[in-house]
Amino acid sequence: MKAQSTMRSKKPMKTITAKVQTQLKKKPVKDSQLQPHEILAVAPGKTYGVEKIEPGENGYSKVTLAANSGTFYVVNQDWDGLSGGKTLITKAQAQAIFANSIYDEELKDLNACLEKYQISTPARMRHFISQLAHESGGLKWLKELADGWDYEGRSDLGNVCSGDGPKYKGSGALQLTGRSNYQDFCNEIGDPRIMGGCDYVAKNYPFTSAGFWWKNNNMNQLCDRGATVAEVTRRVNGGYNGLEDREYYYQQACKFIQ
Repeated sequence: MKAQSTMRSKKPMKTITAKVQTQLKKKPVKDSQLQPHEILAVAPGKTYGVEKIEPGENGYSKVTLAANSGTFYVVNQDWDGLSGGKTLITKAQAQAIFANSIYDEELKDLNACLEKYQISTPARMRHFISQLAHESGGLKWLKELADGWDYEGRSDLGNVCSGDGPKYKGSGALQLTGRSNYQDFCNEIGDPRIMGGCDYVAKNYPFTSAGFWWKNNNMNQLCDRGATVAEVTRRVNGGYNGLEDREYYYQQACKFIQ
């Protein structure tokens, strides 16, 4: 009788693929803080086999490449195939608060945003998501409804080229607006396609673009001090426009974010 083989079939190798021009880094820090030998440029579409993926901090994952090719840090949102960092809010929670459907890619960006900008305590998350819910009409609007020509020639927004007004009109849940703000966001994320304008940001970074504003305006610190919805609204809006609606979404967020 022929002996049965005890050899197991090999588990398919996990792979990750770069979605944009990005890097493999030896440390989870900005490019400017690394030496040339600590960073490897990666072209869009490049695929690597990986032995291990571990969650990191500030939007990074730690990956051990196959074939003893080394261990590196990668920016979560730049890659397909990562386990994806932390899930700080589930699809069910998000849809219950927004009272609307959220696409998988939008949810992925929302979680990447929450992790990257450390919007990770209940107080921070409740205020952030409730403000976004109001500003986006419960996710109905991730692009400004107006055509953007009112921004044409606005040097205070950096709109110095013909067509900058509509190209860089409000996008994302908090309406990133103007060439200068797009450029700052592009520099932060490291994705040059952001400068393609409103449609690209609204599709790919609807929440991360909002988190960028949130960080720059020290909103986490405000939430940590026990701010009211009115106080958060004043900083987001410059006044109290839509306060009742924002209060409603905040109460919804309190129900589903414990």
